[in-house]
Amino acid sequence: MEKGRYIVLLRNQEKKSLKKVENELQVSITSSEFLSKENRSFEVINNDSGVLYKNLGVVVVENMDEDQLKKAVKDDSNPIIYFEKEREFFPADEMKIINELKKQSAEISDKISELEQYLNNKPIPQKNFVEMEWGLKAVGIEKSLYTGKGIDVCILDTGLDLSHPDFASREIEGKSFIEGEDWDKDPNGHGTHCAGISAGNLRSDTGKRYGIAKDCNLKIAKVLSNKGSGTTSSVVDAIDWAISKKFKVLSLSLAAPVQFNEKPSVLFETVGMRALENNCLIIAAAGNDSSRPSIPKPVSAPANSVSILAVAAIDGQMRVAKFSNGGLNPSTGGSINVCAPGVDIMSSYPKSIKNKNYYFGLSGTSMATPHVSGLAALYMEQFPDKTAKEIWEMIETNAKPIEGLKYRDIGSGLIQII
Repeated sequence: MEKGRYIVLLRNQEKKSLKKVENELQVSITSSEFLSKENRSFEVINNDSGVLYKNLGVVVVENMDEDQLKKAVKDDSNPIIYFEKEREFFPADEMKIINELKKQSAEISDKISELEQYLNNKPIPQKNFVEMEWGLKAVGIEKSLYTGKGIDVCILDTGLDLSHPDFASREIEGKSFIEGEDWDKDPNGHGTHCAGISAGNLRSDTGKRYGIAKDCNLKIAKVLSNKGSGTTSSVVDAIDWAISKKFKVLSLSLAAPVQFNEKPSVLFETVGMRALENNCLIIAAAGNDSSRPSIPKPVSAPANSVSILAVAAIDGQMRVAKFSNGGLNPSTGGSINVCAPGVDIMSSYPKSIKNKNYYFGLSGTSMATPHVSGLAALYMEQFPDKTAKEIWEMIETNAKPIEGLKYRDIGSGLIQII
């Protein structure tokens, strides 16, 4: 019973036929209309997912049972009318193969010489040039004349490691909403990482920039325990505290999964609306329940509330992060507003036995959210007379659409410095 990648020809592409093929072959089929240079077929095709080339009526599937395909072809009522095993192709004459190999060999030799020459004559970097993380480059941070000075940004998370060298000398106000745990300690690390993205500056070890709003007034609300869990009451309590303190930006890198067609919580809809009325902007993570491209999941709570700004994650290749949730419940609430860098994000982190350094790379809509929170602080410093609602509108208006990606997945697009 031979298995491998097969090219399958279909009689038609009706929805009913495709569903029958999916059930028989036990795969999820993605249509080529959803592919682009950012979302390519070779990244989609695996044991569980195939690709339908819509203009051809051809499906490519992986690790398939040939006997099963033979059985399908013999059945006249089956949509599958032909299949063949994937094969390799080469240039049509032997000399072309030899010439191609010669060309590749010469190119490699040139590259080696070029690299050797560069390393031997490597210039010393200018002192005024600060290298930065990819996420900061993606949002255009080098263009900003603002640093978030005077703006209160509150991180609702697992707390903050106040002994971290990047925060030890800063005046930081905080409060714990978790019984028996302090806001200024963070054995979990998640809160310290998010705080660094929003409000950090330069790495103490390399001088590389990783934070957005270095001069904002950083505030901490510990609403998640050291084990990484929290409750609605803790979150609501912290939001109420933050509003009473007149904090301008609340960053919530936390989420609870919701079902398809599940309506947003009336509680969080009201909380978000009342925050805006108090000139306070709540920004929340869209959630990480998806397994893209075959299985996107709806925006999590509380980000699915219309009154809370929902943030999706993209990677360094400008693709939607595989885990990032999407606006699949738009009729009942739960749309993405903007996206931000959220894959392989380097930021501050507690030093421990497991982590020998003060920095660590993490991925998630949790990492995308504080990028937006930091950006909001820059906008608020730049436009001090704008309300929280107007700042939200500016964040969306100035976001940059990404070619090939859907509004459903990235909202208005990638956040940008103005």
